[in-house]
Amino acid sequence: MKGVEATPEEQERLATGNNNGSLVAKLPPRSQQAHPRSAFYSTRVFMLVFLSGWVLQGMFLTYFVSVTTTLEKLYKVESKTTGTLLAATEIGQICTALFLTYLAGRGHRPRWIACMMMVLAVGVIGCVMPHLLYGTELLNVHIDGQIAGAAPLCNVYNNFTLCNSDQIKVTETRSSITAVVIPWLFICLLVVGVGQTGIATLGIPYVDDNVGSRQSPLYMAITIGIRVIGPALGFMLGAFCTRVYVNPLVDPGFDSSNPKWVGAWWLGMVFIAGFIVMLSCLMFFFPRQIKPEPIQLQMKKTKEKREPFVKDFFAAIKRQITNDILMWRTASSVLHLMPISGVYSFLPKYLEKQFRLPTHDANLVSALGGILVMGLGIITSGVVILKLVPSARQVAAWTAATAAIYSAGMVALMFVSCPEKSYRYLSATSDSALPCSMACHCDNASFSPVCGQDSYTYLSPCQAGCMGSMQLDNNTFLYYNCSCINGSATTDLGKLYDLHNRTFQELAAPEGYAVSGECGVPCSQIYVFIAIFAAIMFVHASGEVGAVLLIIRCTDKHDKAMAMGVIQFAIGVFGNVPCPIVFGAAVDAACRLRDYACGELGACVFYDTHSFRYFYLGLSAAIMFLAFIMDLLVWSKAGRIDMNPSEAGGPPLPTLAASPPAPPSPDHVLLAAPTDTQL
Repeated sequence: MKGVEATPEEQERLATGNNNGSLVAKLPPRSQQAHPRSAFYSTRVFMLVFLSGWVLQGMFLTYFVSVTTTLEKLYKVESKTTGTLLAATEIGQICTALFLTYLAGRGHRPRWIACMMMVLAVGVIGCVMPHLLYGTELLNVHIDGQIAGAAPLCNVYNNFTLCNSDQIKVTETRSSITAVVIPWLFICLLVVGVGQTGIATLGIPYVDDNVGSRQSPLYMAITIGIRVIGPALGFMLGAFCTRVYVNPLVDPGFDSSNPKWVGAWWLGMVFIAGFIVMLSCLMFFFPRQIKPEPIQLQMKKTKEKREPFVKDFFAAIKRQITNDILMWRTASSVLHLMPISGVYSFLPKYLEKQFRLPTHDANLVSALGGILVMGLGIITSGVVILKLVPSARQVAAWTAATAAIYSAGMVALMFVSCPEKSYRYLSATSDSALPCSMACHCDNASFSPVCGQDSYTYLSPCQAGCMGSMQLDNNTFLYYNCSCINGSATTDLGKLYDLHNRTFQELAAPEGYAVSGECGVPCSQIYVFIAIFAAIMFVHASGEVGAVLLIIRCTDKHDKAMAMGVIQFAIGVFGNVPCPIVFGAAVDAACRLRDYACGELGACVFYDTHSFRYFYLGLSAAIMFLAFIMDLLVWSKAGRIDMNPSEAGGPPLPTLAASPPAPPSPDHVLLAAPTDTQL
């Protein structure tokens, strides 16, 4: 018989056992009934703690991205190496996603999330250990290798060597430290990946289970939208920390605009780890279920059969694999996140090299011009879905449209850049000598760019054939008697440093002069880039809420966490693990000059800006176009998805089966108490 809503009088009769014989069931003993609710029996409180933890997780990932250029400079490694480190977090997720979501999805999810937060904090603290163990020694090595002073000059008589025994020792010490630190960071980031798995894959289904399906789009929008704040804050924290010297107690003698500057890459990790530990302690106090489940009044005792773990686990896996909509949505998710992850992994470096921004400014642009705009797009789309209640096919169609717009936008950005810096001569090898400085023995000169009077950039004063130097201010040196520079050329350097109004006997020679630093002209194209990039990110982010809802709604209620685990596993294996490595290789392919000293190759110091744009943005556009094709397949099958399951079919809970004349046939009666699901 069709169920009707239980009235308060009927619930009271059942609670007191006065049911006039209509039902033989009674409520559980008082000891088994719900205790008075604490503040942790609240969706609002859980959202506050959960989202704070998710924000900190996102902060760490983008914070690590923001300091990768610092790590490359400090440890002399390539972008492929830092890309491999970024992939380690995804490898950690792959190793635990399926088993964790299966076990924890059927257990006490808040406690599992708390444990995973603790694991995350351990991994973050581990990333700080290299600085605590090797920081002083490595800093001394860096200072010895980058002495604040004049760069090597032309050595006509070859009566000294640029690679003496001390510098060779410095190079060997740095190599030995790097050989230990890089594997250690890889292991720590694996642990970080294990820890961050539980936050998203368990938290989102937990929120969805404790709110009504009608409210779910708004909650998903708030959840995903606020989570985007984390990456933005990570870039901003990176911008702040890279302005602080790697050892805050030491004055290096130059500021953050100097190429020799190394920021405090480790400082933000201490802050993040401390807050994660505090939040994990709070997460332990949340109940297994905030929204009360219907109370089962057993009519007769039945033995509950449970499938063996292994058999039930593989059965759950099979249900996900045979769900064709989930599989196409999984492929789409992988292809959607690959270009986003790849772009943001190297976005600060791209801005530094293409638009000549300092590291801290590049991090701020990445945060404000991209990440925060994405958060706005996500929250806006959640509100639109809540108000308009679109069908599954409409949601899938918009997701496909966002992929197409993103792909077209990246192609447009390939034509936005600043003029390439004019180097006098570049070589892929260490031999970049000019005929005019062939006798200067510059083979082992480190990268110390100078801007010549002829508006060309030279790799070092030695390459420019400069014979002398003098200090203009704390960060700037003047190099004179440069045989490769035309002394009659006019330039703005004289006005910039007021050289014409100061008496320099050294400038009376017919040879030209140079000033430390690279030549560059003002470029306003960064504003065009930010405007187009922000619009692309907003449009693409507006499809995120609908994409998550399609995943949750196309699977069984009890398999929600498992479905999120499958998505996380696939994204890790096919997306986020190879993505930083592939994009790192694309970035390295655009490198035209790497630092070279004492037989050791260091980080890339100059990129071909045209190749950089085409490889970096073109790869992102191509992958997103494949996502568009997958989205069309999801759209073709999305008609089978019910976006509001509680509004379809019979009446919503709580329900009470009407008493028939004969003994009731159902094994139990369902009752439910009011819920606390309001924000």
